[in-house]
Parts: sequence; C-alpha cells; structure tokens
Amino acid sequence: MPSLEFVHVLNAYKRVLAEDIISKFGVPQYNSSHMDGFAVRHTDIKNTSKTKTATLRICNIQVPLKEIVDFVLPRSHAYRISTGISLPKGSDTVIPLENTKIVKSGNYDMIEIKHSIQKGSFVYPASMDIRKGERVLLKGKVMRAQDIGLLTLMHIYRVPVFKKPTVALIPTGNELSDSLENTGSDKLPNIHGHIISWLVKEIGGTAIDLGVTPDKLTTIQNKIKNAITKADLILTIGGSSVGKYDLVKEAIKSRDAHSIITFRTKLDRGRVTGLAALNGKPIIILPGPIQGAINAFIIFAYPLLRLMSGRSEKRSEFTICATLIDNWEARRKFPYFTKIVYVKLFKTRANNKFVARPLAGETESMSLLTKCNGYIIVPQHITNMRKGQNVEVNLMPGFSY
Repeated sequence: MPSLEFVHVLNAYKRVLAEDIISKFGVPQYNSSHMDGFAVRHTDIKNTSKTKTATLRICNIQVPLKEIVDFVLPRSHAYRISTGISLPKGSDTVIPLENTKIVKSGNYDMIEIKHSIQKGSFVYPASMDIRKGERVLLKGKVMRAQDIGLLTLMHIYRVPVFKKPTVALIPTGNELSDSLENTGSDKLPNIHGHIISWLVKEIGGTAIDLGVTPDKLTTIQNKIKNAITKADLILTIGGSSVGKYDLVKEAIKSRDAHSIITFRTKLDRGRVTGLAALNGKPIIILPGPIQGAINAFIIFAYPLLRLMSGRSEKRSEFTICATLIDNWEARRKFPYFTKIVYVKLFKTRANNKFVARPLAGETESMSLLTKCNGYIIVPQHITNMRKGQNVEVNLMPGFSY
C-alpha cells in the first residue's frame, strides 16, 4: 500500500490525492463582486429609472480586505469594489463602473445612477461554488492545474498525497555506454534506460538510473543490492536471455534461490521477461530489445506503478475506441501469446471518428515506436483483427503524446 505525505499546495501538481478533500467552509465565504464597480444597498437605488437618477455618496475610506466583511456600508453610500472582493455588510448589489457617473457635490465625490438594476446584480453569492462540508476532490485523483487553484480558494495549503514510488533502473550490457555523444563503433548509447526513465516519471514515479552495468555477475549483484536500498521497484534492462552474458537471473537467484517468480512469459514480443522479488521489493527483468522492453513495461511495470502511486489498477489510464483501417495477423511463431499491437491513431475529417492503423516492424525498430501513438493489448486467444473492427486503443503518458 502506498504511503502518505503532505506537500505544499504548489507542489501538489500531478500528485495523487491520498484522502478526500472536504470543504471546511463555503466558497466564496462571503458575497463577492462579479465586476469592478460600486457596492450599494438596493433600497437606495430601487426607484431609479430613465427619468429618476439616484445619487449616492462614495465612501472616502478603503477598508483592508480582511476587514471588509465587518465594515457596515452606511445608507445612501456606495463603496468602490473590485472583481472578486467581498461585499461590505448591508450591501447586496453591485453597480458596474461603466453604469455610473462620478460627480462632485461640495467636498464629496458622488455617483449618479441613471439605469434601474435588479437586487443582487453582479453579486456572486456566498457558498455558490462550494458548500461547507462538500466533498470536492476524491482520493486517487491526479491533481491538475485547476485543482490546485480550487485548493487555494479553500485555504488548503498542505495537501495529503501518496508518495511517489522510486524506481531504480539497471541497464546491462558490455556493448552499452552512458555517454550519448562519445560512443564509437564498439559501443551503443544507453538510450533504452532513458526511455524507460522518462515513462516512469510521466506515470508518476521517481526514476533513478543506476547507469550501465557490464555483464559481470558480481557487478550486477552489487547493483541489485544497491537498488534494493534505494527503490520501491527495480527494473533491469537486458541480460534476460540464455546467452553467455545474460546474468541478471543468476544474479538475483544468488541472493535468494526462491526469488524468481517467473522467467519467460507468454508475451510477444517480450518472451524473456522475468518477475522476481527480493527483500519485499519487486523486480521486473525487461528484455534488451526496445519493443520487448516497452511491451514488458506496459504489461507489468505500468499497472504496478499505478498501484504503487495510489492510482487505480487499470492497465491504462486513457483509452479511445477506434476502427481498424488495416487487417492484422499474429506472428506465426507465437499466435497464442498476449500481443501488443502498436497503432497510429488519428481522427478522420470525413466523419470525425477515430481510426487506427496497426504497425509492424522488427523488435529493435525504434522508428516504429516513433510512428505510433497508442497500442492495443490483444489477448492470447485472439490471433487476428480485421479492417473495420472496433478496438480499444490505450494511451500511455509520455508514450502517446
């Protein structure tokens, strides 16, 4: 279960609420003005017409905002007020500035009102927006910009949110380098680690990239030991097949022979994905090829991260119903595996509906991933989808936009 912490309201953006938010008072607390103008008593202007002008004396004092609700507006007076400011006691109507004429009468400034106006005009009544005791934001909600604004109106400055899960990433491989610019013909940049890291951050976690780890058993063991002390979830990348240098499984088992939950899954692509646990910390062993890594992240890491950050356990936060515009067939080698089908999702001009084009490419094809903006999770028993078929396309933050 994710743990709770309190953060300042301005740091609550995109965080997940850990408790319901209930208003302790109405919003607005007091009647307030919709316009820049003058607060008046309607009884002083109720007989105003085109032929009968009302003249009110302008209050020559400006009361501090926090004291305005206790200031009693004298009869036959008008109080200069700005939009959003609470009305003084006794006033019940606001005259917009453009509907008045300021004149001099001896030593006093006066306003002339030549148009009739209904009682309560341009006044935003107390508790009109939110009632006292109203449940306004629910536990599990991801805080948006406007939600932060609402909290400040409610005078809530410390917000209960779930702690962000910390995710340690361990990219493995002698062929990798942490340097993106200085890689030569014998080294590849560790871009897969950055991709997974960005996805973790978009979903709501905190990513710690522990850097490239060479294919050496003791080094991998030490990295995993270090990750367990720092993170709530560990993601390893690569080293999950059956080659000479695929040592991640062995490194995990060396700490606890029963730590491996499963190794090899019915996921295409991503068959060499593994799941383990050490010291109560889940470990997901992602394949090295980018599509296999993303597939395994979608199926295993994404829903787990959602749960760990206090969100719902759905596999995707956003889905769109779309119509396929091409046929799709499962690969012959693995037809009865769970499949991830990447699609290009767009809206047609003709009927303003969403359509999806399935994309195919080799497991290392990065360009396929840049062309797509959504994916379909195809169950094991389904081996084909036909043009014109309605499908549910998943959108993942950081991946789909």
